[in-house]
Amino acid sequence: MSEETASPIPPAGPIPSSGAVGAQPQAMNVQIRDDHMNTVYSNIVRLSGTHEELFVDFAVNMQHHDQPNTAIMDVNTRVIMSFYAAKRLALHLSQAVQRYEQMFGPIQLDPRQRQTR
Repeated sequence: MSEETASPIPPAGPIPSSGAVGAQPQAMNVQIRDDHMNTVYSNIVRLSGTHEELFVDFAVNMQHHDQPNTAIMDVNTRVIMSFYAAKRLALHLSQAVQRYEQMFGPIQLDPRQRQTR
């Protein structure tokens, strides 16, 4: 993101840093550099992993006319993270969806029940 582009979701704030045992946590400012960022579109995700890490595969789900009963999941990005990071991500995603639904109404997951806007 450049300085001209505003983020639709504000950052979560300072990240607490851990110090010595028993010490008070101190806030750490985080500077985000995104000048080398790649942007991809995804409309489906696949999760797998081990007991220590979670693999998140982002993909585009496409149906081909010559195979009507087959969906092809074209994986374009894999993110590997610890379950601690995954839980923080889940909390941030949940908060972002709640804010979106407060502004625009509930998100209907069943495509047959969606209304066009």
